[in-house]
Amino acid sequence: MGRTSENMTSRERVHAAIQGLPIDRVPVFYWINAHTGCRLMSEFRPARKKWWNTMAKFLWKKYQEHRDPGEIWRLLPLTFDIHTFNFSNAYGLDMGADMCLASYAAPWRYATFFLKDGHIMIKDIYGVKRALGAGIYPDMVEPAIHNIHEAKEYQFPDPKRDSFYNIFRRYRRDYPHASIAAEVWGPQDFTSTSMFGMEAYMLNLIDYPEEMQDFLRRWTDYHIEVVRRSVAAGADMIFIEDDYGYDNKPLMSMRMWKEFTMPHLKRLVDAGHEVGVPVCLHSCGFQISFLDSYVEIGIDLIQSFQAKAGNDFTKGYAQYGDRLGFVTGIDVQLGEFMSPNEFRQQIIDNYRIAGRKGRHILGTNHEIQPTMPDANIRALFATVSEIQQGLHDK
Repeated sequence: MGRTSENMTSRERVHAAIQGLPIDRVPVFYWINAHTGCRLMSEFRPARKKWWNTMAKFLWKKYQEHRDPGEIWRLLPLTFDIHTFNFSNAYGLDMGADMCLASYAAPWRYATFFLKDGHIMIKDIYGVKRALGAGIYPDMVEPAIHNIHEAKEYQFPDPKRDSFYNIFRRYRRDYPHASIAAEVWGPQDFTSTSMFGMEAYMLNLIDYPEEMQDFLRRWTDYHIEVVRRSVAAGADMIFIEDDYGYDNKPLMSMRMWKEFTMPHLKRLVDAGHEVGVPVCLHSCGFQISFLDSYVEIGIDLIQSFQAKAGNDFTKGYAQYGDRLGFVTGIDVQLGEFMSPNEFRQQIIDNYRIAGRKGRHILGTNHEIQPTMPDANIRALFATVSEIQQGLHDK
C-alpha cells in the first residue's frame, strides 16, 4: 500500500476508466443534494467561491431554525442550486471528485413560480405543475398531458435556445480538467411520473400503443438535440436519467420495456456516441434484468446499482465488468443508517470489488441527503480520500 502518484487529469482518468484502460487511481463521483451542499459548505468544508459559502450558510441556518421549515425555506436551497449553475454538483469537484453533473433540463430550471391557496406552486419548462409535499422536492401535482389527444399536440420547449447551454460553458471554464456529464431525460421515467402520471402512462401504452410510440419518438428527438448542443457547449459525457426498477423487480414487464423504452434509449445512446462522448445511464431500482440489454445497445456506464433494490455489485461486475462500467460503491442509502466504521468498511469493500481494474467509477449510488449523520459524512470523505491516495489498494 502507498500513495498513488497522480499523472492524469480528472477528464483523462474518467475516460480511461470507461474504456478499461490503465488509470493512476479510481475516478470519483459525488452526487450531492442541494440542501446537503448548503450543509457541507456551512459545517464541513467551504467551496472555492466565497459567495456560495455565504449564501449556503444563510440558507442552511434558516432551514435548521424550525423543526418544520416552511415551504420557502425548504425550496430556497433548490432554487439557489438552480440559479448558480448547479452549485452542489460543482461543489463535489471542490471536494475532490473527478466527474460531476450539469443540467439545463432539470424540471425546475427556467420554471415559473406562483401561489395557489397559500402554497408555492411551480410550473416547469415542460408544463408540469409541481408543489412541495412534506419533504424538500417538488412533486408533480398536475401532469403536462391529460389525455392522448394532448400528447399528439404537445409542443416541446425550444432546444435551440442557446442560453440553455451556458451551464456547460461555465463548468468548462471553471473546471477545465473535470469530466462534465450532461443530464438528459430518457424515454420512460420523466414521461411516466410527470408528463402523463404513472397510471395514465401505463394505460396509454396498452390502449394507444401507436400514439405513445409517436410521442416517445418526438420526446427522444428533442433530447437528442439537447445532447448535441450540450456536448458542443462543453459536456464530455451524457447522463441519461431513467428509472426502470422497483426493489427486486422491474417497473414494467421486460417485453413492454423492450418494445416501448429500449428503442428510444438506444437512439439517445447512439446520439451521444455520434458526437464522440460516452453515455452513462442513471437508473434506480432493480437492474439485473436489464444488463444484457445495456450491453447490447452500447451503454458505457450504469449509475446507482443500489444494493437495497436487489443489485449485487460483486456479481454484476464479475459478469459484465469487461463490457459495462459501474458508477457505484458509496452506498449513501444504506450507509446513512450504519455506524461510521461500518460505512467506512462498506466503501472499502465495494472499492476492492473493482478497484483500479477499469470500468469502475467510485461513486455515490444516489444524492447524499442532509439527514446523513455528521460522523458518517466525515467517514465518507475521509475514506474516499484514503482510497485516492492508494491506501486501500492490495
